[in-house]
Amino acid sequence: MSLYVPPQPEPVAVGSRTVIPLVDAAGHVLPPERLFPDLPDAELTRLLTAEGTSEPMAVTGFAILGADTTILVDTCLGGGKQGRKGPFPGFTSRWMDTLAEAGIAPDAVDVVVNTHLHHDHVGWNTTDELKPTFPNARYLLAEAEYEHLGTGRLRHADRVRECVTPVAEAGLLHLISGVHEIDDGVRLLPAPGHTPGHLVAEITDSGRTAIIAGDLIHHPLQLLRPDVSSSLCEDPALAAESRHRVLNDLADRTGVLLAAHLTRSGTIHRDGAGFSLRDLP
Repeated sequence: MSLYVPPQPEPVAVGSRTVIPLVDAAGHVLPPERLFPDLPDAELTRLLTAEGTSEPMAVTGFAILGADTTILVDTCLGGGKQGRKGPFPGFTSRWMDTLAEAGIAPDAVDVVVNTHLHHDHVGWNTTDELKPTFPNARYLLAEAEYEHLGTGRLRHADRVRECVTPVAEAGLLHLISGVHEIDDGVRLLPAPGHTPGHLVAEITDSGRTAIIAGDLIHHPLQLLRPDVSSSLCEDPALAAESRHRVLNDLADRTGVLLAAHLTRSGTIHRDGAGFSLRDLP
């Protein structure tokens, strides 16, 4: 397994809002046969030979700018907490440098959204010294997700706690339930299944719509087969239901999909029983 930092994608305009993908890393981290162990070999091979399904997996956070609000959605891998090694051997996250190169200072961030509590989505919630990285921000998290952390069944729970507990102790963690409006153009929608409190962020402005989808999708083949959930999903059937609902809504509006683990974004269109992702102009 090897991770690298690819060139950063172009920002995406959604009306007067701008979404900046902030890629932490990319690489063939999990082979498809481990992500989709229940798919028959012949079907997996067919899907992997379709156009656009052989891309590496990315780890991406997103900044939403505009309306005098700076919002981050997911904070990627993080560093070596208290001097320990980072989450992937041999890889050092420089995501904070990427954030600075985008012109975003930590103390200028107003809102941090954690779509869910997996370690590759919350890593830079805190510094290596276990202080909140964004001291002036409200950190938003689904209440069901926080409760799930308390059960001890969450993957990499100790590392996740290092990224969440200091934020809670600083009074910056805000738990939400149901649909939550951040401002007039950005709201958070429940999309459970991958984890109990998984969220997606919807941006609407000037007749355009985009969804930052967290881990609703792990691999491009799930656009062709939205009924197929990955081995990382805690409730595969519910995850597939959420995926169908969000993708159908995006297709109705020719909306833009941005997902943490896909290397490209684009508009969603129906394609047979599934969907296709078309490049933005």
